[in-house]
Amino acid sequence: MKVIHILSGFIGATILILVLFAIMVWLKPFNYQAVYVVNPEIVTADSLKDDSLTCSHIAVLQDLENKGVLLTPQEYTSHISSYYSTLVAFLIGLFVLFTVGSIYGIRVTSRREIEETKDRMKEELKSSLAEELKDSKSFYENIIGDILGRLEDDLITKADKELIDKNIDDITHKQIDIEENINLLFDAVDSKSEIKE
Repeated sequence: MKVIHILSGFIGATILILVLFAIMVWLKPFNYQAVYVVNPEIVTADSLKDDSLTCSHIAVLQDLENKGVLLTPQEYTSHISSYYSTLVAFLIGLFVLFTVGSIYGIRVTSRREIEETKDRMKEELKSSLAEELKDSKSFYENIIGDILGRLEDDLITKADKELIDKNIDDITHKQIDIEENINLLFDAVDSKSEIKE
């Protein structure tokens, strides 16, 4: 990887962390006070009076319980588990999002690198082949010899052309002779048919 990519990732992560920290400070998500939840089935009012941590809150808890605002331990546990379920679902969603983004990014980057490598290899091959052709006369002669050897069967030489021309002239003369003979035969047949009539 190039240094610029690493530096870009580091700067992006730093900015993201700073933005998240600023949002957390601004929203104050952890600004809460501890509230003791007392299970009324197990704990009696007498035992709560002995506990110095909860004694100051007994009146508040009894008031909330009378109003129906105080949660039972089951409701409290249900709310906490629902909060963490939502948090886990959100984190899984982020994981899927980053995974898909990473796969797409890697795919695009790898395709670009493959294309660059192919182009670079083509250029290197062309330059090395051109260099070989310039420097090596025997290589050049071998290639020309191979090409001519393959084409020799398909090409017509000068001697072959002269022979073909001679054969064409002979055939043309024979054709003229045959046409004259056919004409003489037609004349002879015509003259005999005229004599018979």
